[in-house]
Amino acid sequence: MKIFDLKMKVNRPDLVEGWDVTSKDPIFLLMLKQVRNSVPVPRHWAQKRRYLQYKRGIHKIPFKLPDFIEQTGISKLREKSSEADAAKSLKQKMRERMQPKMGKIDIDYAILHDAFFKNQKKSKQTDHGDVYYEGKEYEIRMKDFKPGRLSKNLQAALGISENVPPTWLYNM
Repeated sequence: MKIFDLKMKVNRPDLVEGWDVTSKDPIFLLMLKQVRNSVPVPRHWAQKRRYLQYKRGIHKIPFKLPDFIEQTGISKLREKSSEADAAKSLKQKMRERMQPKMGKIDIDYAILHDAFFKNQKKSKQTDHGDVYYEGKEYEIRMKDFKPGRLSKNLQAALGISENVPPTWLYNM
């Protein structure tokens, strides 16, 4: 079967790829690709080199506490306790290791509650079906800017009303 013929037979021709015609039952394969909430096979599975191999030389930045935890002041308390531990002798360190003292770092429960239940922000996660690939974190996300959509600031600057699109918009 040719790719053109296969694209004519299925509902979603955008899902047809060059190697789909070589399968035993290409129409059934494309029916499986069209199933709701199905996730495509990641592109890197077909590559010769190992996954994330190019990242070997990139300098990794050290871990940084999230802002809502940093605002509790725990990092300052940890620095003070580590300075106090550095001043202790080896004998004191071993004694404390065998009989640890709890409650060295005391933070007000109200501050902790506010940090984790009021000020906590969700981390950025990928959407369902959005497959990670190498270099995705370096891409610029332009969710607010799309071709053919005019922002309210641009409409105001051009003197265009919100309901009537400009005549040149359809030529884009």
